[in-house]
Amino acid sequence: MSNAGAAASKGVLGRGSIYTLGTAAPILANAAVVPLVTRLLGKPAYGVVAIAVVVIQVAMMAGSFGMPSVITRQGILAGSGVAGARALLVRGSLMTGGLMAAVILSAPLWDPLLQARLRVPVLLALAASAFFVVVENSQALLRVLDRPGAFVSLSLTATLGGPLLGLALLAQHRSPESYLSGLAAGYAAAATVGLFLCLRGGRPAGERGDTRAALRMGLPVIPHLVALFLATGALVFLTAGLYGIAAAGRIQLALLVGSSPAVITSALNNSWAPIVYRALEHERGSVLAHTARDVATLVALIAGGVALLSPWLLRFVAGASFAPLELVPAVAIVAMGTVLSVAYLANVHLIFASGRSLWLSVVTPLSLLVGLAFAYLAGRQSLVLIAVGFPATYAMLAVGTAWLRRHVRAVIWNETTLLLPTGLGLALCALGAALPTLGSAALVRVAAAALAGLGTLWLARRVLT
Repeated sequence: MSNAGAAASKGVLGRGSIYTLGTAAPILANAAVVPLVTRLLGKPAYGVVAIAVVVIQVAMMAGSFGMPSVITRQGILAGSGVAGARALLVRGSLMTGGLMAAVILSAPLWDPLLQARLRVPVLLALAASAFFVVVENSQALLRVLDRPGAFVSLSLTATLGGPLLGLALLAQHRSPESYLSGLAAGYAAAATVGLFLCLRGGRPAGERGDTRAALRMGLPVIPHLVALFLATGALVFLTAGLYGIAAAGRIQLALLVGSSPAVITSALNNSWAPIVYRALEHERGSVLAHTARDVATLVALIAGGVALLSPWLLRFVAGASFAPLELVPAVAIVAMGTVLSVAYLANVHLIFASGRSLWLSVVTPLSLLVGLAFAYLAGRQSLVLIAVGFPATYAMLAVGTAWLRRHVRAVIWNETTLLLPTGLGLALCALGAALPTLGSAALVRVAAAALAGLGTLWLARRVLT
């Protein structure tokens, strides 16, 4: 591995850890709110919240016009630079606001298609999604500006403020609408903070054609981004169809715990993508191989730890009425998908750097369809096996993006560097699915998780020194 690759890994896991912690810590802290929400609402009402959260995520991606993915690239690689990225922040946020306002105002035409108990929650979710897009656009620009302090402040306001406000309202009136109203208000406050942080330091001034170019790159990304969110969200809807809304809330908890390592991966991406983009073209392959190996090792150890500790994590997020120990294998299966996601992300960096992202709008939805087919076939046998859809989707994505990188003639890199960490992660997750969940034998899980924790510390020391 080259010196450039080693320096890049240090950038991702060193200074970049500020962005990682700034993104991941509030999300994981948000998970501490979930146990209170599940206990205050109970199974059927929490199922409504679970479905509304999926609507927020999907509407956020569909209504973003792909701008969060384009703004960072615009600020680093395009001619208009930071001023052009600021212009895209403003224009993209206004377009999203207009689109969501139109959808909400047209609700009398489409909300009869929903169950009565979902109508108001879905409207609140749509409003929340518009504000969250502004937050995502602002975070994309703050990565370009390399302002980790502002990034962390915004992340805290968005990801933790809304759930806490929702919890406060829920304590006054126990209904899904109370919690979702708090989420929407928290995201609105975060959107205001994000615009202030991004616009006070300079004037938006894009070049002629910047917006059209951004839409040409961003719009094809929307099916890709929506499909990514549906890798978990569609499983909630599938569960509701097969087993009812209460079961959808249960599987959402397993997805929440099992995909928590993906929060770390996504957070690392805030520093990983800019470092790959900034690398000299002849060094980009080496930089990616080195960083991907280290990111994959970190994710493997964290995913394995989550799978091993899932009996206690599930009992933390849900009471006995949710039968949390029955969901332990589902958590381990989902965690396997987070291990596979690193291979997909690595190739996507090079595809975006090449500026030829159109085929992602085909590859990702097809991968999702394959994953859903697996989830449906397995899920008809058991609720737990619906989780198979998540790793199946990411396995297909890893293969599909590897093909696409070659198709667009992006930079070549050594993908075999991922074999060892991926194998390690899958083995640890398999242990998490198979080991006992009760009695003294369950302590083997704690010992194995402790070893994974020591491995994480060793990796951090090696990279940073």
